[in-house]
Amino acid sequence: MPRALALALTLALVAAAPAAAQEIRIRFAGNLPPENSNSRAMEVFKQEVERRSNGAIRVDTFPAMQLGGAKDNLDQVKTGTLQAAYLSTAFMTGFVPKLGVFNLPFLFKDRETAFRILDGPLGQELEREMERAGFKSLGFWENGWRHITNSKRPIAVPEDLAGLKIRLQNNSVHLRTFKLLGANPVPMDIKEVYAAMQQGVIDGHENPFCNTLNLKFYEVQKYLTVSGHFYDLMGAIMNKRFYDRLPRDAQQIVDAAARAATEFQRRQAAADDLGCFEELKRKGMQVTTMSPAALARFRELTRPVYREFERELGRDLIERFVAANR
Repeated sequence: MPRALALALTLALVAAAPAAAQEIRIRFAGNLPPENSNSRAMEVFKQEVERRSNGAIRVDTFPAMQLGGAKDNLDQVKTGTLQAAYLSTAFMTGFVPKLGVFNLPFLFKDRETAFRILDGPLGQELEREMERAGFKSLGFWENGWRHITNSKRPIAVPEDLAGLKIRLQNNSVHLRTFKLLGANPVPMDIKEVYAAMQQGVIDGHENPFCNTLNLKFYEVQKYLTVSGHFYDLMGAIMNKRFYDRLPRDAQQIVDAAARAATEFQRRQAAADDLGCFEELKRKGMQVTTMSPAALARFRELTRPVYREFERELGRDLIERFVAANR
C-alpha cells in the first residue's frame, strides 16, 4: 500500500492521537452459522480488505449471532456501534419500506432473473433508498428459496396449512401471505425458533434449506414442503456515515472487496442449496414436492398481497418488478 494511503487512513479515522498505533477496524456481523455462504462471504470480504490494504484496514467478523440476532445487528449498524452486517432484507423494511417488494410471494422466477434485476437500474434505485436511510449497500446476497417445515403433517396443498402456527420473520408482507394461506403466522427472531419448535410453542417455520440444516431444525421438524414461496434476499450493509468518512482510496478497497464477496456468495449459495436439500433428506425429513396445480393454487391465494401493499410499496415499483421477470 502507498505510504500516502496509509497516512490518509490513519489521519481520517483516528483523529485523536496516538494515531500511529491505531488501525482502521471494521466490525462485521451476521446471524447465520460460519458454514453458511453468507458468513463465508463475510470472511472473503475480510480477506480482500486486509490484503488490498496491506493490513492498514482490519476486519473483525462475528457470525452465528455473536452480536445478537438480525434485528440487533441492523440497529447496531444504523447507530454506528457496528460498522457492517449481513441480514435478510425483510428486516430492513422498517427503515427502507421499498425493500418490502422483495418480500412479495413468488416474485422472482429464478436466481438468474433476480440478480439481473438487482444488478440493474431497479436494484440501484433501491440501493439509493438504503443510502437515504443511512446504509451503504455492499451487495445483494441471498440465502435461497424459503420452504415450509412443520412437525404435524405433510403440506401438499394450501388447505393443509390450516391452523398451523408457523414462525415467520417480523415482516408485514410475510405475515399477511401466510394468513391468506390459512396458517396462524407467528413473528419471531431466528435465535428463538429452535426452542419454540422444541417446546411446541410453534408447529413449524419457513426457511431456506441451509438454514434448516445448519441450525439443526430438522431435529424438531419432520415434514418439509418444497414450496419456494419467498426468495430470501440478504443485504450486506455498512453504516453510511462510517463509509463516507473513509478516504477515497479506502472506499475503493471496500467496494472491491464487496464485489468479490458478492460474487463468491452468489456462486456458493446456489451450490449449497442443493447440497443442503439432499442432506436434509438423509437426516430423515419427509419431503413433499407440490404438484404444479397445488403450486398454482398457492400463487392464486397469495396474489392479493400484491394489491394490498401497493400503497406501502408503490404500485409502479411492484409493476416494474413484475414486468422485469417476464
